[in-house]
Amino acid sequence: ITKGQHWHHSKNEKFLVVSGKGLIQFRDIYSDEIIEYYVSGDKLEVIDIPTGYTHNIINIGESDMVTIMWANEKFDPKHPDTYYEEV
Repeated sequence: ITKGQHWHHSKNEKFLVVSGKGLIQFRDIYSDEIIEYYVSGDKLEVIDIPTGYTHNIINIGESDMVTIMWANEKFDPKHPDTYYEEV
């Protein structure tokens, strides 16, 4: 399962996998270089997703992956600031 494949102008996000295993990928929208982090509930680490980077998170484990996601601003359906672009 993959979540994401989008980027934001003003929203900064942080991901923390607390259970399971995953792969976080992100890429500056003006670059072809993909940055990857393998994450796991066994080793807690916060991954910061900067603005202007398209990003996703992929469950690569055998079980469900539980992720805490934080954003610096709440979702505004009138101005979603979410733009589809594959990593």
